[in-house]
Amino acid sequence: MKPRNRSRPGTIDWKKFIDYYITGVLYPRSALEEVRVLVVICVVVSWVGLYLLSRHRTATQRS
Repeated sequence: MKPRNRSRPGTIDWKKFIDYYITGVLYPRSALEEVRVLVVICVVVSWVGLYLLSRHRTATQRS
């Protein structure tokens, strides 16, 4: 018996989407690792900034 394809019609395979529409269009394939590192750094910096902002707001509300 053949396994059924469980994907729903209209669902997106994000790996294929990124490979087709993003990689090689927004940045060259040769820079893939650098782009990944840059994305991780951006995410970490945004979370740290959010944490510091929430700490600052909490401190000013107590005053």
